Amino acid sequence: MGRNMNLNKTNRILLTVFIIMAVFCSSGYMLKCYNCPLTAVPCKTNITCRSGFDSCLLLKTGEKTLSDCYKYSSCNMNQIKDEYKFDSFNFRCCQKDLCNRSPTTMISTAVFSVASIMTMIWILGA
Repeated sequence: MGRNMNLNKTNRILLTVFIIMAVFCSSGYMLKCYNCPLTAVPCKTNITCRSGFDSCLLLKTGEKTLSDCYKYSSCNMNQIKDEYKFDSFNFRCCQKDLCNRSPTTMISTAVFSVASIMTMIWILGA
């Protein structure tokens, strides 16, 4: 009976590790970015970037934010100013899946991460 309990605990640990890895690992080779036009609401739409677009762009002007796939080699103040025609803006280019999220989206992701860790602790403690 003691051996079966150890086996069940091992199975739960392996299942938990598998779920966490599935959630946090990228499932493909193409970059995924949030993709929304200039808007004041948090972006929730994402796409897989086309070939040649190797970064995600987050551009903020005033209270509005634009999210899209972008070429990392073009990610500089002058290039973005020429393309989008804004005089005053902040921007960030990044090269990880869905890294161009708005701060509101980041908070919900942090809550999800904490919930995942708490679930793992609960399963391991049971």
